[in-house]
Amino acid sequence: MKRPQTLRALDALKYVIETLRGFGIPEANCPQEARAILKDGLEIDTLRMYRDNLPLSPGQLRRLGEILDRRKKREPLQYILGFVWFYGLKILVGEGALIPRPETEILVEETLRRAGKVRLEEKGRRIKILDLCTGSGAIALALAKNLPRADIVATDISAGALGWAEKNRRACGAENVRFLEGDLFGPAGEGKAVFDFITANPPYIKEEKLKSLEPEVVCWEPRIALSGGRDGLDLTGRIIREAPAHLERGGFLLVETAGGTGPDVFDRMAGEAGLRMEALVRDLAGFERVFIAKKA
Repeated sequence: MKRPQTLRALDALKYVIETLRGFGIPEANCPQEARAILKDGLEIDTLRMYRDNLPLSPGQLRRLGEILDRRKKREPLQYILGFVWFYGLKILVGEGALIPRPETEILVEETLRRAGKVRLEEKGRRIKILDLCTGSGAIALALAKNLPRADIVATDISAGALGWAEKNRRACGAENVRFLEGDLFGPAGEGKAVFDFITANPPYIKEEKLKSLEPEVVCWEPRIALSGGRDGLDLTGRIIREAPAHLERGGFLLVETAGGTGPDVFDRMAGEAGLRMEALVRDLAGFERVFIAKKA
């Protein structure tokens, strides 16, 4: 489609939807992406767009062209805009960081629900949380915002991802989070530190399924944050096995996982590690999403 030289806001919305369709973007995503491009990319207020239908400025037209040129290459819109909303926080993202998904908010909610029942005042200490595979830091920062009396350590093996996490920590003003580089529990003290909660969103996509994912995922997001090996449980299994040594008695492990792995598998893995499986929470689509276990 030929790029127009002038556009009013509502015509721009229609133009972007049709252009995205032409790029092969899934039909269901086109309208919501188009609205995000106008609202967040061109800073057009949604109410004013429908009420006033003002013409786009030359600067907005140039910016629209830049966004669509990048989107044509199937670069994720979140990378182009530079951020994504997660649990009420504006999380900065770009190449090298996995894009936080809405379903991951379930893990945050389940952690907060249990943390709200913890009473440590009589022990004279704060809640301690370890977030593994933290990526952009979304989970750790959402917990920090809602648990100001918690001390949070977050680790990741990727220096690139941690660069984004630090940017987000500064942007959120989170003083109760520390980001450390290294493999899983290693940076947290190798058994010397124990926590009330351990959270993790490890790579869990089966290797054979990677090639069937949308280009936005498989061609742009870091493979190290996606591939969970042959059965999708490579890192998840390690986390479950090693978590008890880092949990306080009565502490919780919460791990995001892919749908399709039944509760019997997780129950067995938890039992072998000396944990008691408490729940396997499903997302709105009905898929198993968050595995939760407790150390007796």
